[in-house]
Amino acid sequence: MFTSDMKERDSDCVDISDINADTLSRFLLFIYTDTIADIEWQSAMELYFVADKYQIDSLKLKCSTFLKSNVQPSNCCDLLLLSDMHQDADLKQFVQDFIIRRDQDIFGSEEWRNFMANHVQLAADTMYLKYARK
Repeated sequence: MFTSDMKERDSDCVDISDINADTLSRFLLFIYTDTIADIEWQSAMELYFVADKYQIDSLKLKCSTFLKSNVQPSNCCDLLLLSDMHQDADLKQFVQDFIIRRDQDIFGSEEWRNFMANHVQLAADTMYLKYARK
């Protein structure tokens, strides 16, 4: 951006409007130190988005690892959607396997009902796996 004919070259400034200040701070800290501190579910989700957008695979892997180890029936729909939106086949398979293993807790939940209403195809594909694997 700073070497080609783009507005950033003239202004010496990059406007990043789709990342909040906390996530940007964590992102820059990771770039300079290769560490992520005090990460929680929401911050890991946001950092995963940024890591994928800017192709920082090592950060994406750290976020994915954290999310996998902290997935719960109450947040698995968010993780399934994230994995699908970012075309992360490994993460998607992990969360779909989690959902299939915990199907009675998840398929009857209010979170799953809302997920089905808004993401019909993804919900159907996931539910189909339960029966296709038998």
